[in-house]
Amino acid sequence: VWVAIAVPFAVLALQLYDRARRRRLTTRLGELPVIGKVIASASPGRRIVKDVLAGTAAALIAVAAARPQITGMRKVELRGLDLALAVDVSKSMLVDDVGPTTEMTEKKIETTRLARARELARAVIDELPGDRIAPVVFAASAAHFPLTEDHLVAGNFIRDLGPADLPQGSNLAEVFRVSRCLLRPDLYEDLGCARIGRRGHGGDPLHGERLGPKPKGRDKDPEAAIEQKVERGKAIVVFTDGGDSDAEEFREVAIARELGIAVFLVGFGTPAGGIVYDVDSFSGKRTGTPKRLPDGSTVVSKRDDAGMKALAEAGGDPKRYLPATERGEVDPAPIIDALRAVNRGLATKQVKDLRDIYQPFLFAALMLLVIEAAISTRRRQRYPEAP
Repeated sequence: VWVAIAVPFAVLALQLYDRARRRRLTTRLGELPVIGKVIASASPGRRIVKDVLAGTAAALIAVAAARPQITGMRKVELRGLDLALAVDVSKSMLVDDVGPTTEMTEKKIETTRLARARELARAVIDELPGDRIAPVVFAASAAHFPLTEDHLVAGNFIRDLGPADLPQGSNLAEVFRVSRCLLRPDLYEDLGCARIGRRGHGGDPLHGERLGPKPKGRDKDPEAAIEQKVERGKAIVVFTDGGDSDAEEFREVAIARELGIAVFLVGFGTPAGGIVYDVDSFSGKRTGTPKRLPDGSTVVSKRDDAGMKALAEAGGDPKRYLPATERGEVDPAPIIDALRAVNRGLATKQVKDLRDIYQPFLFAALMLLVIEAAISTRRRQRYPEAP
């Protein structure tokens, strides 16, 4: 833009310099009366017109190169589902009866069921760009994060919380309840979800502070308005090795089914199982001491295929239990394919749209250059040598 402003002044300076230079050259050729008859057809006015046209064209080209834009609004469609993604971080998930992946080998991550679950969870999140994710980490209780479109935050939440952050145990009923409450915040009171809290008070002013005045016109911002056309589908995906099922778990799954929430379970570990070790309360890593029963025998954890398939059947479809791969790289494809069967909602939103408008400036510059080229610096005279 600054170049476009400077171009006319540069052309004017060149015009004045050219005029002075021609005057000096003319005086060197001979007597002015004689030279005047020789160059009588020369038109200084036309030369000025040509310079003005060329300068204007150059300025318009500079404006076009600055890429001028106008701001408008356009309507976009938003499709996606709301997904509660829960990862089990109980002691049994630290069993090493699974194979390492390339990421575990390169980053020297301990090969456990939990490591495979976290890697698979991140892979699933990456494959759902248009969906909102509510990450949940659970053992005897559940820690959760609200539905968010920020997939990086969801992945970090699942990665950062581990066995040392929650009381140990395995409470699937709790994770089903928390997940459905996150997906249906409109039914807090009806479903007894008040225990997990609503949105909390993050972002509230600190003690002694107050928020500034609300920006004018904020409620009327068309960009913030989302018009729901079709309700978003809702699903719960639980990554776990299973556990002792009880009536409360089946009741929670049944409630989720009544609310239209699809429940999927992804099993980790092997049917043969592995030894469960105690967990360091500070680092969250397993120790070298096996966990033992009152009779002194070591605790062995096996993947509970029968129990998880029964829970999936209570949710409406036994095929919604998906055992994860035990060896090789994690594969999110079966989970993604299963989630595609869940209805994805449709909403429309007004967003700002910046449109380039350099074309008219470029076209006008081209036309001015064509006109400038068609204008001669000489005017027509029948007898140019006449006084």
